[in-house]
Amino acid sequence: RSTPKPSSAASDVYKRQLQDFMVEFTSTQITNLATTLPMPEKPLPIVIIGAGGIVSDAHLPAYKKAGFEVVGIFDPLKEKAEKCAKDFNIQKIYASEEEALLENNVVFDIAVPPQVLLDIVKKIPENSICQLQKPMGNSMEDASEIKKLIKDKNIKACVNLQLKFSPMMIALRDAISKGMIGDITELEISLSVKTPWHLWPFLETLDNVEVPLHSIHYLDWIRSVLGNPKSVHCKSIKHPSVPKLADARSSFILEYDRDIRCCLSINHTHDTDIHGMKHSHAYARVEGLKGAAYIKLGLLLNYPEGEPEEIEISTDGVSWTKVNNVGTWFPDAFIGTMSSLQRFASGEDSELLHSVDNAYETMAVVYACLESSKLPGTKINY
Repeated sequence: RSTPKPSSAASDVYKRQLQDFMVEFTSTQITNLATTLPMPEKPLPIVIIGAGGIVSDAHLPAYKKAGFEVVGIFDPLKEKAEKCAKDFNIQKIYASEEEALLENNVVFDIAVPPQVLLDIVKKIPENSICQLQKPMGNSMEDASEIKKLIKDKNIKACVNLQLKFSPMMIALRDAISKGMIGDITELEISLSVKTPWHLWPFLETLDNVEVPLHSIHYLDWIRSVLGNPKSVHCKSIKHPSVPKLADARSSFILEYDRDIRCCLSINHTHDTDIHGMKHSHAYARVEGLKGAAYIKLGLLLNYPEGEPEEIEISTDGVSWTKVNNVGTWFPDAFIGTMSSLQRFASGEDSELLHSVDNAYETMAVVYACLESSKLPGTKINY
């Protein structure tokens, strides 16, 4: 009896897997994986609307490190704008967001809470270039309207979902593209940290906190690695230590059409003041048919000071090896989001990984998670 021939699609998958397994790598190739992206040849100056903690801790340090010029800043709380201007030598402090948006030949960096983002997008002039803070509004309705406004006004825009622009995730993307991991079968993220929620008092006014403000980064990054999931299971839960927050911990399962186990366990309330740092952890783990990667999310350990970040890769014939020059999520990833936007706007790049359209799909995953969290689990009949 003759052996049945595999289908064309199955044959292509088999050939790709065979080719992946035939490629041999060295530890030197792992240590020297790419950790940065190209910079714009002629960067435009930046105008920032918003002067909260994320701006002072990440945006402005990133732009200073990259050599980007910030020409002005606005915040409704003028003292915040004044402090940022003093600390980072910014010459202009605007009296209103309308005044800031009058600037020409600049990139607008809109770093505001989600509940006011839509109102500001309505004021952005046509044909502008801008980066919007995540999440993309306070609801899917907001996200839809923002997406439409950006298109109708012919604005070149991105959303500041920057984990995939961090040096460690750039290295992982390079490893995957070179075939070091092979077809991915596992992706897991686990956090047990103490997050200083008091740094962002506006969170106390939100109906949902953990998923749309924090885990959105992981969901967006997972999409960049695995593509869009077909369904999600999620449960977000409050914690007595932060009673004013709607939630502070989440568990997720993301389902795919292929045999991938993708799960997240996110705990922001591990009290290191009581327990110490010994068993606090923050990592992402990716496994494939050829190799694996382990990523230490050091920034989240003792935030905002953090610990060194690391990515180690094991591939066929090469044991766990650290990648060099992995920098830090904050501020390095913020260099990547801004430089990629500017390169796209100038025509130097043809693809915008954090485009508004792409971010809209991440928002769809976020709100599917929020809907899932409202649903009861399967009842057990004892």
